[in-house]
Amino acid sequence: MLDTPPGLRAAGPTGLDADERLAALRATGVGPTADPDLQRFARLAATTLGVPVALVSLVEADRQVFPGQVGLPEPWASSRCTPLSHSFCQHVATTAEPLVISDARTVELVRDNLAIPDLGVIAYAGMPLTADGGEVLGSLCAIDHEPRVWTPLELEVLADLAAACSAALRLKVSGRRTADARREVDRGRERAELMLQAAVDLGEVWSLTELRRRVHDLVTGPLHPVFVGMSLVDGDRVVRVADPAWDSAVEHLPASVAIDATWPSGRCVAEQRRIIVAGEEQLVADGYGADALAAWRRLGLRAVECVPITGSDRVLGALTFGWDAPHAWELTEDAVLTAIAAYTATAVERILQLERRVTTATELQEAMLSEPPAVAGLEIATLYRPSSTADMVGGDWYDVHELPPTTPGGPRPVAVTVGDITGHDTRAAAVMGQVRSMLRQARADAPEAGPARAVLAVENAARMLELEAHGTVVHGDLVPATATDDGDGWVLTWTNAGHPPPLVLAPDGSARVLLEGDPFMYPDLEVEERHDHRVHLASGSLLLVHTDGLLDDRRADLAAMVEEVRVVAARLVHEDGRPLAEAIRLLADEMLGGRAEDDVAILAVRVR
Repeated sequence: MLDTPPGLRAAGPTGLDADERLAALRATGVGPTADPDLQRFARLAATTLGVPVALVSLVEADRQVFPGQVGLPEPWASSRCTPLSHSFCQHVATTAEPLVISDARTVELVRDNLAIPDLGVIAYAGMPLTADGGEVLGSLCAIDHEPRVWTPLELEVLADLAAACSAALRLKVSGRRTADARREVDRGRERAELMLQAAVDLGEVWSLTELRRRVHDLVTGPLHPVFVGMSLVDGDRVVRVADPAWDSAVEHLPASVAIDATWPSGRCVAEQRRIIVAGEEQLVADGYGADALAAWRRLGLRAVECVPITGSDRVLGALTFGWDAPHAWELTEDAVLTAIAAYTATAVERILQLERRVTTATELQEAMLSEPPAVAGLEIATLYRPSSTADMVGGDWYDVHELPPTTPGGPRPVAVTVGDITGHDTRAAAVMGQVRSMLRQARADAPEAGPARAVLAVENAARMLELEAHGTVVHGDLVPATATDDGDGWVLTWTNAGHPPPLVLAPDGSARVLLEGDPFMYPDLEVEERHDHRVHLASGSLLLVHTDGLLDDRRADLAAMVEEVRVVAARLVHEDGRPLAEAIRLLADEMLGGRAEDDVAILAVRVR
């Protein structure tokens, strides 16, 4: 029989596939697995009503699941679900009313239901389980294998248990919402931290390759893309920024693509907006080219987002993020990617400006710092490295040139100079060029006068010209040794105006620091006398002169700084036996750690 006791009606009837009802079901987070709380309600119903089977049944669009069950036979007990062909509870869900049956074999509504022969359902009493909005999720039901007349007390008890079970389901929804909210807060905090980290990390990058790598490292953890690409505008194309560490995996991708609608990155730049491709069907439907589709498939992508890199006055390029699974975009993620693109744009403009300054510095260097001459018996190497934090030009310089013989038919001395005019800008570079030329002229006019007199002549000329030639310099002559000089190697005569001391490395690795020197150059001080000094350089010796940019100015102990240069130079030059030009380049790399805080000039002379 069908009997609905008064006071037990739920919300109005609805279809099993109604969106609101299915959404309410999903919100509980339970399914065909045992749930301890709902299992407890099934046991209470079975025990209280004295029935062999009790179920907490949630009715989905095409099946019913039992997160709580007692007494089901196999295989249903293990699978915890049945198709709707075995469901009485679906009628509770569709009518939103209790269903009470004494003998199912005699009731037209259910007498053909397969639950009767397969599950032994003869007597059935089911009460609606409802969500906050009144949607019926399923039923709490009691089942007997024999005909049974349900008493009003039994039905009231079952209704009370169903009400409590409904409350438990609502608590699960509330708990899930709280947990979701907590996860959303955590995700928001994580992404806020990511944006802060991006501001720090991308503000310290000095090359495009390193920039691409840092963007990749920033986003692959929290956002999980499998591909991160960076392309920059070059004419009418966007050119992929290469990275040797990754390009073996994407070597089939084109080096550049047109700024048009055939590639997501090209369309992103052309239309100056964010581009999202949510699947291969959309890629094709949106009219991207065959090459883009081939790349999509080879990378195994399921979703792509391109974000424009927008500079101060134009779009500089695009960042591309790709996922190998369907991707759900969120507002916080959009904010993160937009922020990263903005920090990337700032870094790109800084790097491009730096590259322009490097080019200018290189051209200026080539104009003022000539290649050393080839001198028989000597190996000469020079290096100039501009500061990476100032105007990329400065007052550091080197110079090597041959002088007229001091005696008829005598050897031609080789003048060697390393100097540093105060400043790290184009003014310092201009003054340096004048001082360098004046020193050359002073030596050419009176080569026999010696280095000290030449430096004094430059100071006097600077004072008359009101030229602020403030700085330091080591200037000297190299001449082949005579019999009185042991008849071997060369002799250096030098003067030092406040400059870091030159270093002489013997073939056995021992070193002599040439500490002799005078005050630094400051024409207004009118230094009355400067002094020449002599040192013999035996065959195999190395003379190393450099500006203070090679030394770490955070260390106050000059002796310790000079000793570090000696140790590194001895290893690179003597132990490894490499060419002198390569050796001083490696010396600068090791001492500076890849970045020069100050201009650096190095002059090295090895006696063959």
